Amino acid sequence: MDSEYRRSVQFKGRVKSRLGALAAAGLLALMPLNAHANEIAAPAMPTEQGIVGSNGVGCVMDESAPGTVSSPRPQLTARVHGMSDVSQSPNLRADFTVDGRNADGSWTPVADTQVPSTGFVGDDRVVTTTLMTSLSADTVYRMKAATWAYAEDQTQYTVSPATTFCYFTVDPTGPLAPKVIYGGPYSECTSTDCAAHGGAGVPGTFTFTPADGDSPVVGYRYKFRTDGAWTYVSGSSATITFTPPFRTFEELRVAAQDVLGRYGADTTTSFMVG
Repeated sequence: MDSEYRRSVQFKGRVKSRLGALAAAGLLALMPLNAHANEIAAPAMPTEQGIVGSNGVGCVMDESAPGTVSSPRPQLTARVHGMSDVSQSPNLRADFTVDGRNADGSWTPVADTQVPSTGFVGDDRVVTTTLMTSLSADTVYRMKAATWAYAEDQTQYTVSPATTFCYFTVDPTGPLAPKVIYGGPYSECTSTDCAAHGGAGVPGTFTFTPADGDSPVVGYRYKFRTDGAWTYVSGSSATITFTPPFRTFEELRVAAQDVLGRYGADTTTSFMVG
């Protein structure tokens, strides 16, 4: 009897142990790995990122020909976005990071800031901040932005993919961003109007002049979005002719050059080709 009893107890123990393991597995299958994982929708990548200048926001994505800013503490900006399928107003911040390029081509982080530093903004809001770190005039920098979305407890968060880099240098004594005057048939896009004019194969004229109070300017470099390289034109003021190859949204970047050969801040303007 003792032997049979022991075998019975061992069998029942194994059955209970097996049922307990299955029950535990079932519970684990039903439990989320992270209780907060589904509470915060991943935000979308920011847009309109760049550096604020006298002629709007600029972002040069070509490391070999970085843009120029005049202030060692430039203003950074971006528009943050939550996910479109989230009904409630998300708690968003923009995270700006700035790296400096070393002599060997590697990069070192020099600044990282969240905007706003306290509180949050809602979806589709533009945020702007002045960099607290002073940048050097002999270094190439790159800036990118990401959207951070916080849960209601303001501790859990998710982060969007980062934007492409904006490359720039600092030169407080270089030329100012020049003026660009449209001579037709194209017209500059504004925040309220970007009507198409002209067309593929239809030439248009553009005149470059120094910014008010800027002298002496001896020439300009310019580049359309559909160009593969910069073009140089000499003169204190200059008029160029451009024939769009496509029916598209076109962009023009222009920088003035002084007598020392330095290029200053870019003016970026855009127009629609009909």
